[in-house]
Amino acid sequence: MIGEALAILTALMWAASTVLSAESLKRVDPIRSNAVKTFSSSIVMLPLALAMGELSRLSNVNLEATLFIVLAAIIGFGIGDTLLYGSIILTGVSRAYTIAYTYPLFTMVIAVLFLREPFLLRYLIGTILTVLSVVLISMEEDKSYGKISLKGLVMALAAALCWAVGTILVAVGLRGISIILANTIRYPILFLFLLLISKPKRKWRISRKDLAILSASGILGMVLGGITFLYSVQFIGASRATPLSASSPVWASLMSSMALKEKVTARLLLSAIIVTIGIYFLI
Repeated sequence: MIGEALAILTALMWAASTVLSAESLKRVDPIRSNAVKTFSSSIVMLPLALAMGELSRLSNVNLEATLFIVLAAIIGFGIGDTLLYGSIILTGVSRAYTIAYTYPLFTMVIAVLFLREPFLLRYLIGTILTVLSVVLISMEEDKSYGKISLKGLVMALAAALCWAVGTILVAVGLRGISIILANTIRYPILFLFLLLISKPKRKWRISRKDLAILSASGILGMVLGGITFLYSVQFIGASRATPLSASSPVWASLMSSMALKEKVTARLLLSAIIVTIGIYFLI
C-alpha cells in the first residue's frame, strides 16, 4: 500500500501547490510561472541531493537512464504544459482540462504495451472513474468561449499524449538512476528549456510576493510532490500511479472551496465520490 499512499499524497500536494499559486498565475505569464517554480525546485534539490550523498554518484550515473529522465521532463512538463496553456487560451479552461486529463488512459495503454505492466479490469475501471471525476469537475460553463476551437482541442489532446509519454519515459529512466538524482538533474535542464521559450529578453514583471508564492508552490509540487510521485511509480508502476496522482484537480477544487469558503456544489460532491470509488479500484 506504500505506492498507492504515495500517489494519493502526490495528488494532494499537487492540489495544494495549485491552490497556493492560483492568484499569482492570474498576474504572471504561465510559462514564466513554470520557470520560476522549476528554478526554485532546482535550488532546493541541490543541497538535498548533497545531504543524501547522491552527488557522489554522478560519476557513475547511467547516461541512458539520464537521457530518459531529461526527455520526460522536456516532453511532459515543458512541451505538454505549454500545449495545455495554448489550449486554454484558444478554447477555455474547462474544455482544455477535460481533454488533457484523459492522459491516465493513454499512460495505462502505453505502460501495458511497452513496459509489460499487468493489466487488470479493476485498474481500468479505477482509471476511467478517476478521469470521469476530473471531467466532471472541469465541465463548469465557460461563457468566454462559445465556439469550439479545433486547434485548441488538438493541443489539449497533444498535451495529454505528452504527459503520458513523459510518465512512461520516467518509469524507464528510474530503472537506472535514483529518484533524488533524477530530479536534481532534470529540473535545471527543464528550467533552461522553459527560460528559452519564455521570451527571456522581455522584461519580467514579477512582484516579490508572487515570486515567493510561486517558489513555495514549486517546492511543494515539484520537489516534494515530484519525489513522492516517482517513488509511487517505482512501487506500483506508471499505469496505477498516474490515475491516482491525476486526481489532483478534484482535491484542488475541494481545497479551494474550503479555503475560500465557497459553496460545495453537487458536481463537486459527485466528483469527490467518483474519485474515491476510483481509488478503491486502484488500490
